[in-house]
Amino acid sequence: MIKINQGTPLAEVKLVVDLGGRLPWLSCHKGYNSSSHKPVSCKSPQCSQAEGPVSRCILCSGTAKSHNDSCSIYIRNPVTRSVGKGELISDLVTVAPNIDSFAPAVSSPRRCAFGCATTGSILSGLAETSKGVAGLGRSSALSLVPQLAVAFRISRIFALDLHDNRNDDKVLETRGRIYFGGGPYIYYAFGFDDFTDRVLTYTPLLINPKSKDEYFVNVKSIKVHGETVPINKKLLSINKKTGVGGTKIDFQTPYTIMETSIYKAFIKAHAEWAERLNIANIEVHDFPNITMVAPVAPFTTCYNSSTIILRGPSYVFPVGPSVSFVFPTSVWNISFFDLVIAKEGVACLAFVDGGLKPVTSIVIGARQIGFLEFDISRSRLGFVEPSLRECLTC
Repeated sequence: MIKINQGTPLAEVKLVVDLGGRLPWLSCHKGYNSSSHKPVSCKSPQCSQAEGPVSRCILCSGTAKSHNDSCSIYIRNPVTRSVGKGELISDLVTVAPNIDSFAPAVSSPRRCAFGCATTGSILSGLAETSKGVAGLGRSSALSLVPQLAVAFRISRIFALDLHDNRNDDKVLETRGRIYFGGGPYIYYAFGFDDFTDRVLTYTPLLINPKSKDEYFVNVKSIKVHGETVPINKKLLSINKKTGVGGTKIDFQTPYTIMETSIYKAFIKAHAEWAERLNIANIEVHDFPNITMVAPVAPFTTCYNSSTIILRGPSYVFPVGPSVSFVFPTSVWNISFFDLVIAKEGVACLAFVDGGLKPVTSIVIGARQIGFLEFDISRSRLGFVEPSLRECLTC
């Protein structure tokens, strides 16, 4: 979730982040109390950009007062996929400056448009303390990204850091952060008592003609410890007519999901890697053989966590099979984020079987994301390769 300060008087609102959402929206089922909010007219350009019924002008009582020229819209819950009714409103929003930047702070609030949901059950399935959704869709003019870019005169860029480490009086805190407008992106180098700026590698973002608000990338192949996984390359391409296939980013998905044939080839490659490593360890008595154990749902490939270790002069750290997503001109390595502790003593590959005919062949989930920058203006995705020192608390 992210926190947004909006309205008059200023109030903190928690919103669930929807990477492909067309607009930010709030639940107004019990009213919306802000003296600075205004209805968006059903005759305005903003209303025409929202998803709604053919007849947009309604009498709506969802907000503090009725509006007889309100913009009637449909509001979608990204978790339950349910659709509710509402209206489009605007209100004042403030943002906190990037503490790592030398840019001056923005003091005055600016006006942004929000969906105001009047359906009582629209929050079902969302985090308990959330009041709505922050839509960050790529193509919608009502997405929070272009709205903030216009309102605060910043670039159409946002970045997600799902494994952010900050040191406060020698106490390490791990939490997520979201940046709007670009870097710098400073992170704490754990164990080195120093901060450093992230260096990004980029790959182009693709447009799926049937899902223009989502973020697709051109994965050409997948490697496990340098070995290419044999998969049907047709599954990695997006069908221009149906939108089926390809690879997208979605951090509402906790673990990366793969089409069944890709998944089977993927876990087979892991098993072969473990076998090769065990053979190599025969003469190295300090290293135990990697031992598979009974799987823990929803995973199918799990190991005894004590047998997957990396030893060094000052650390002992679990290391799983390194996974690489190969793009046309770059490679995204996600070492250290490919395993998850499913229960005590059990480390599982954090990848899930997505079935035989999913709409999208590969959905890269939150566990594997780490840090990503979405540069909409240049249509590119920026990523970093996590280092061991950064992942000691992941």
